[in-house]
Amino acid sequence: MFVFGFCGWSGSGKTDLICRIISSLNKKRISVSTIKHTHHDVTIDKTGKDSFKHKESGAKEVLFGGGSNWTLIHTGKASYEYQVNDLIKKMSKDNDLIIVEGFKKSKIPKLEVYNSQRNKTILAKGNDSIVGIVCDKISAEVKGLGIPVFDFHETEKISNFIIEYKSKNEKK
Repeated sequence: MFVFGFCGWSGSGKTDLICRIISSLNKKRISVSTIKHTHHDVTIDKTGKDSFKHKESGAKEVLFGGGSNWTLIHTGKASYEYQVNDLIKKMSKDNDLIIVEGFKKSKIPKLEVYNSQRNKTILAKGNDSIVGIVCDKISAEVKGLGIPVFDFHETEKISNFIIEYKSKNEKK
């Protein structure tokens, strides 16, 4: 499995772009799973539900499932924030590609999603794990970064870049 990320400031359009990329890659028969970073504790359970009661009673993990779906809620140590590599290890090994949204300081290869209307600084400056930039407006500043530049709507071109990057860099 190969790991590739997308980073950018909040509101830059990362999630919309990633959803389009997932659809594009699936059409090319590439299985994709995702990891999404959040700055908050993760809660998908609802107060009063049995699984919530299990967790509140002290269960370290609660797995609930039905049909062909299941979800695992894991409670880590309160003083520890999981890093992207910790989470990658939790993922199924039968993925062709894991797309990571966020974790902008991680060393995984990634594309920056930059929105000129909302973002002030370009993260790619001084960050060698950013291997390309996707933006709404291709400026001279962006072109001068010396990395591939994509328009936000070039979904197929971006998907093909990821496939090529994966094939060149994946450990055999």
